[in-house]
Amino acid sequence: MLNVLKKSNSRRILQDGYSFLLVSHTSELQNEELAYLDGFIIDTDAVTNANDIIYSIRTHKNIQVGLSPLFVNSIYKLPKETTIHTDGDVELNMISSYIQRVITIKKRIKNLTQPKAISHEKLIQLKTMAFSYSRNKVLTPMASRESYIGYKFPFISLFYKKNEAISLLRNLEKAVKENSLSVSLKDYVHLCKSCSGNYLNFRECCPKCDSIDIIANDMVHHFVCAHVAPERDFKAEDGLACPKCDKNLRHIGIDYDKPSSIYSCNTCNHEFQNANMKALCLDCETENNLEELLEKAIGSYKITEIGEQILFDQENTSQPQSETISVGSMNTNLFKIIVNQEIKRIEVTQGDSYLTKITFENKQLEVLNADLKLNLTKEISSIIQSYLKTSDMLSAENFNSYYILLPETKESQLERLENIQYNLSKLLSDNLSDTKQEIKIEIHKISGTDNSNTYFE
Repeated sequence: MLNVLKKSNSRRILQDGYSFLLVSHTSELQNEELAYLDGFIIDTDAVTNANDIIYSIRTHKNIQVGLSPLFVNSIYKLPKETTIHTDGDVELNMISSYIQRVITIKKRIKNLTQPKAISHEKLIQLKTMAFSYSRNKVLTPMASRESYIGYKFPFISLFYKKNEAISLLRNLEKAVKENSLSVSLKDYVHLCKSCSGNYLNFRECCPKCDSIDIIANDMVHHFVCAHVAPERDFKAEDGLACPKCDKNLRHIGIDYDKPSSIYSCNTCNHEFQNANMKALCLDCETENNLEELLEKAIGSYKITEIGEQILFDQENTSQPQSETISVGSMNTNLFKIIVNQEIKRIEVTQGDSYLTKITFENKQLEVLNADLKLNLTKEISSIIQSYLKTSDMLSAENFNSYYILLPETKESQLERLENIQYNLSKLLSDNLSDTKQEIKIEIHKISGTDNSNTYFE
């Protein structure tokens, strides 16, 4: 028997001893003891409200709440980009037929706990593994124009901003390397070298001046005199005529053929056989040569047996891993030498490079022992590195002070520093009782007249 209980603004459904909350807005979650509910049912056709509800539940600090059964009332038809993060539709008058699925999910997440000392990146990995395990489900991405990379993943995409898709893929790749997730290749995407977006317009262009104002002309081969020239040279009032012997060309295959084409540039008048191909990013307007595009594999992911062991044996598996991870940053003395070299290079090339310093202060961290500070440095370095290009360099001065050298970087490309700031703040807030974590980022554009000693005072 189905009972809908209304108490204050709460709408609960009781079915066979299980309690579900009907939710049409995130405000309905605020006064509820979410950990004591057995599941949630989205009860709105407003896509924005539904997305907010899903985000609030799936990213909840309590891992049990985040993995709770989450359904959509079947009378509402929400887009697949929204429902991909849920457990599907549910008919309220037949909710008893869904109870077994709820029991299975609740049983599988019953003994899961969230470790206290874990990086934000590792926590996302852990929750993603748990989602796959609790549903016995392959996490298959779906094509989506809302995503920078053209694909959205179930569950894990909720933990990353739109412009953080590369960090999402890197995190999944790390989980595969650690054998906690298995992957089945689905597609390859090619991304802009600047913003990592895949909204690209491929255009043929002139190899001399890069203009796209080019036109293709067929080449004509006259059989009788063997003259070969662009078709425009054969144009006559009544058809085609050979400019060499003045004979009319009437029948293709008998009088002449068209063995190839030639391009003409309307900008510089250059003629060429093969056009260059370039890709214009419609998000940031960067022009990419094809070899400059970033190729990334898109796959479907599922938890492995090793991943299941990690889920339920976190204390024994997390510590050895942290001992083998290098700090992932350059020695400070070597870093200073490279900065000096960069100053000299900028003096000659007049290019654009930046030096960034990241610092934070927290009394709770100051009292940590040396081993814990080293582990913290590793985790923070890992987060920072996930946003850096291969040409960028990172140096950890100590556990709460980091330098980043960004050679050949435009001011418009510094947005990733905001992502670093956000994720470092998230890491500290998730692991410390003091929720006010101020991450200070100082950015300096390098000049050829700089003295590097002033950077490191």
